[in-house]
Amino acid sequence: MGKVVCNPENLVRPVVRQLVPYETKYLPECIKLDANENPFPWPAGMQESLYKEKLAFNRYPDGMGGDLRNAIGTYTKVSPEGILIGNGSDELIQLILLTFGGLGKSLIIHPPTFGMYQIYARLTDTTVVPVPLLNGLDLDTEKMLEAAKSPEAHVIIICNPNNPTGSLFPREDILRLVRESGKIVVVDEAYAEFSEETLIPELENYPNLVILRTFSKSFGMAGLRLGYLLGQPETIDLINKVRPPFNVNSFSQRVGILALGYLGEYQAQIQQIKVETRKLHDGLTQLPDVVVYPTRTNFILFKPEDPDGWADELMKRGFLVRNMGVLPVLGKCLRISAGLPEENEGFLRAIREISKGSTNTYDQS
Repeated sequence: MGKVVCNPENLVRPVVRQLVPYETKYLPECIKLDANENPFPWPAGMQESLYKEKLAFNRYPDGMGGDLRNAIGTYTKVSPEGILIGNGSDELIQLILLTFGGLGKSLIIHPPTFGMYQIYARLTDTTVVPVPLLNGLDLDTEKMLEAAKSPEAHVIIICNPNNPTGSLFPREDILRLVRESGKIVVVDEAYAEFSEETLIPELENYPNLVILRTFSKSFGMAGLRLGYLLGQPETIDLINKVRPPFNVNSFSQRVGILALGYLGEYQAQIQQIKVETRKLHDGLTQLPDVVVYPTRTNFILFKPEDPDGWADELMKRGFLVRNMGVLPVLGKCLRISAGLPEENEGFLRAIREISKGSTNTYDQS
């Protein structure tokens, strides 16, 4: 039999061919203010405690993450049977759509919002139904309920507080969707430790409510990819059916348990991050021709007259910010997350220079 020439592009699924990968930038020489991370190091003693752990990396981890689920249960006051751990929230979004979405089903989202919802919907052949935020900031509850009347609609995802706007939606609006939609309502609470608002106490009342949480933001574990899902045990059992075995490694599981033992130290970091976020917000609002949106997170969405030019100028000065491109209703915007105090001071000096039209490169030394 002769050699057959294969072009992999001819074999790829059409939906994959159309996808635009989620864009991230790795520029270690820059001050990272683009990814909504906790900029502070782990609490004193936590890393040393981790090094003393005897982890058997030659063995598979506990597939169900029993010890970590117990620790999360103590933290959230949710039964371990109502907890599912994942390789970051991203994997859990995919598992939800593998369970309740798919061909002939639809997902309702509220753009602008976290881009991975749409990507995983496409990868699972789930149709995306966008219901844009009112004024680019507020839930359009009526239109979301109207969209939910479709028999194809199976899942609604609410990001609260919302990324990238920083908006905190009224809990009663979300609960109305839970009560009246008849669909699975996923509330992504990635930034709940900053907003200090959560729907966790409502889980016992609604089998269709599930809550996404992450260790990546307030707990400073973005590099370890650890998230968890909360819901009624019967709902979690359904999602667990599509979970890959051993999806969260032993190292990440153990760090998650350790982190929950340092809640006081992390709470102090969270409060400092909130103070720094307010400083950045105040500094941005003092500049002419800059629209700054309110936030209940560790990041700020803002719109200068020339967002692309600002992003370039900030990069020249050594600051990496997130260029959000064109957002529904809001238009072209930038997003910045709070860094260390000295980094934030440098950023504020840089934007004052840029606002005045200066092109001098900021000296970080």
